[in-house]
Amino acid sequence: MSTIQPDSYFDALEVQFNDLALAVATGDAETLPALSEQIQKTAVSLAGVWQQWQRQGLVEPGIAERVKALAEGLQIVRSSLLRRAMLVEQALNLVVPASVDPTYAGGGYYGAGPKSSGRLAAVSA
Repeated sequence: MSTIQPDSYFDALEVQFNDLALAVATGDAETLPALSEQIQKTAVSLAGVWQQWQRQGLVEPGIAERVKALAEGLQIVRSSLLRRAMLVEQALNLVVPASVDPTYAGGGYYGAGPKSSGRLAAVSA
C-alpha cells in the first residue's frame, strides 16, 4: 500500500513544471532535457498509482483543477518552445543560407522555370 498522497505528486509536478517554464523563458537549453525527463518520470509514476488511489478513495475533487492548470501551462510552454525553435531556424538560415531547401521541387527558390502554354505543335501522321 502506497503511503504517498496524490498532493505530493502534484506538488512535485508543479515545482518541476515551474522550473521547466523558467528554463524555456530564459532560453536555458542545457537544463531542458533533464527537466523534461524529471516531469516524464513523475507523470509516469503518477499514472501508475492513479487507479489504485481512485479505488481507495484518495482522489479529491480539487485534483481535476490542478490537472487542468498543468495541462494549460504545458500548452503555453509548448508554444514558447515552438516560437523559440522558429527563431533558431531563422537564425540558422541567415548564417547558413545553403541549408535552405527550395519551397517547390525543381528550379530555384520560386519553383520551376516557365511552363509551356499548352499549345501543341501540329502533329502529322
